[in-house]
Parts: sequence; C-alpha cells; structure tokens
Amino acid sequence: MYHLVRTTALISAMATAALAAPKVASVEVEADLSAVETYEAAKVWAGLDTDLETEIAKLLVSDIAPEGEDGAEVKIDIDEIALANNFETDLGIGEWALSGDVDINTPDPSKAQHYTLTVTSDQTDIYYPEGVDPAKVTPDNEFFYHAMVAAFANNVASKLK
Repeated sequence: MYHLVRTTALISAMATAALAAPKVASVEVEADLSAVETYEAAKVWAGLDTDLETEIAKLLVSDIAPEGEDGAEVKIDIDEIALANNFETDLGIGEWALSGDVDINTPDPSKAQHYTLTVTSDQTDIYYPEGVDPAKVTPDNEFFYHAMVAAFANNVASKLK
C-alpha cells in the first residue's frame, strides 16, 4: 500500500510539472502607430509598445525565467489600432479596437502558440477604475488607453499560465 501511495504521489508531481506553464524569457512588442490619426490620440498611444510589454511582464512576474535559462519568447506585432470617432461609433460604422499577431515560442515546440488577437472597447469595461463611465471615454483618453492595454495583456498572459 505504501508503495502505491508513493507511486501515485510521484506520478501526480510529474503530471503537475508537465502541465506547468513555461517560464517566460522575453516579451517584445512592435506597434505600427500610423493608424493613430489625431494629435490627441497620438500623445496617449505613443508608448504602446513599451506599455504593453510592461503590463504583460507585471502579469507574469512570477513566471519570468532566470537570466540564461530557456523560456518562452513572446513576440507581438500590433498591426491595427482602430480608433473610430464617436460619430462613426454611434452610427455603427466604426469601432475601437487593438489588433495584433501574437507568437509564443516555447522550448517545447508542441506548446508554441500563434494567433491574432483583437481587443475591442466592448471587452474593456472591467479594466476601468471605479467611478469611470465607459460610455464617456474616447480613444484619446488615458483611461481608455490603459483599459485596452490591460485587456490585451491579460489575454496574452492567460495563454501562458
């Protein structure tokens, strides 16, 4: 009986280790900001690549690989920032969205992921600070920007946990 319990515990530990998320060695974001057409929005969105890298790293802080150790390499290429004006949005002909290709390369190629992620303003309500009315924010607003970055980063981080 003792042998069976030890074997079961060992198999359970090995299965947990096998299912454990890979450590993250790097996060790299490239953003094409040519889609940002207004000066006000450009001021807010100018640091998108750095802010998105930072947000993902904060969410994965306990999963960062030590220096020199193999880990997942996350590469994100933001290729669309759709910032329709309020008039277009009200008419239903425009949207607010952040879209990009996400590549997660892991030491184990069978666990690599490649997908396109699009986050729309409809997915950001939970990321606004208490007291902020999502219906009153615009794409050139800091609250909107941080909510979009948080929604995108949370999705990417969830794939690595």
